[in-house]
Amino acid sequence: MDTQLTVTDDSFETAFKKYEKAEMIEFFASWCQHCKHMSGLVNALAKTYANRAAVLAVDVETAPRTARRFGVQGVPAFVFVKNGQIVKRMAGEFSEAELRRQLEALLD
Repeated sequence: MDTQLTVTDDSFETAFKKYEKAEMIEFFASWCQHCKHMSGLVNALAKTYANRAAVLAVDVETAPRTARRFGVQGVPAFVFVKNGQIVKRMAGEFSEAELRRQLEALLD
């Protein structure tokens, strides 16, 4: 069972406000091979951090307004938010260790 929350343009704001204390937002596309490669890792992180940080997944094709709002120009892309403020942006494939480092930094 996936624990990441996949959101649309219509549901993003509600989810964002609910979890804005510590969030990792993944921007992806269904046709993107790099995104598919990252999906299992992102879901595992969502399970690991379920009670401490939110993992939101945004499909850029079904949520283009949200992707534009965060300045996403390519996928996969990750935006890390702490207390409602963007603290880090990353684009491309990353290791589990790197994503964990970024999530842990949100929790400090």
